[in-house]
Amino acid sequence: MSVLRKVSTHAALLPARLLGRLPLPLARAIVRPLAPLLRLAMASRRRVVERNLALCFPDLEPAERDQLTRRHFRNLAESLAEVAVAWQRPGRFDERHGEVVGLEHLEAARADGRGVMLITGHATCLEMGARLFGERIEAAGIYRPLANPVLEEFQNRGRSRYAQQMLARYDLRGMVRHLRSGGVLWYAPDQDFGLSRSTFAPFFGIETATANGILELARLGRAVVVPMYPVKDEVTGRVSVHIEAAFENFPGDDARADLGRFNAFLERYVRVAPAQYWWLHRRFKTAPAGEPDRYRDWSRPGVDP
Repeated sequence: MSVLRKVSTHAALLPARLLGRLPLPLARAIVRPLAPLLRLAMASRRRVVERNLALCFPDLEPAERDQLTRRHFRNLAESLAEVAVAWQRPGRFDERHGEVVGLEHLEAARADGRGVMLITGHATCLEMGARLFGERIEAAGIYRPLANPVLEEFQNRGRSRYAQQMLARYDLRGMVRHLRSGGVLWYAPDQDFGLSRSTFAPFFGIETATANGILELARLGRAVVVPMYPVKDEVTGRVSVHIEAAFENFPGDDARADLGRFNAFLERYVRVAPAQYWWLHRRFKTAPAGEPDRYRDWSRPGVDP
């Protein structure tokens, strides 16, 4: 990496460093006006959001889905402040920031000394949830390495405030070792990894390519699988991290049924706070054989397939 690129990256990160030192309500207020700008500037991603919402909420009127899209971009803008504060603000978050609900389920899952895999989804407030949880329970996280080493260092150093360690998503050996040692591992596998790494399971009534890695990692790590999801109160800004009872007999003999349990859990919380799910992902990119591309033509403005 060139010196010039390093310097320019550090300079670009300065606003985030400054924003992250502010009180969270003020930081959110500063970035909130970016929401309509993001919605306009990210035109192709906005159409992905619109298509996902049309697939998952077909009963909503177009005007209702448009309002949901606008609320999503507001949460997306606020997440810039939330990430900055989660990574930069010193000290411990208090009850004004949020809470963790259901820690007794995690304690029960760890009672026999086995490792725990916390599975969750990509909510816009996920980093806030991670910090609230990480300040109470030691846990490692799985992350996607970045091409820019300065950005990666910034990300991982920020997360070191509340993560026991960060494991690259290709470091299977490290994940298994952590779980077998009785550790807690945070994993958000709700992305489309293609046919070779997925099994189709229902999500919002749609056959959705769902990561087999959930099952493989649980088996290899001999782990208990505990579902968790963060939800932000859009009025107060407080984030509640909801931990539920461990999935029983998971994984079993039916991959589709097992992954369907994860998707059903995820869908339940997405319906609670639909504007906070990470709709920018092309979650339904991989379709079963014979089914047309779910995003074809939708990427063109004014086309509704």
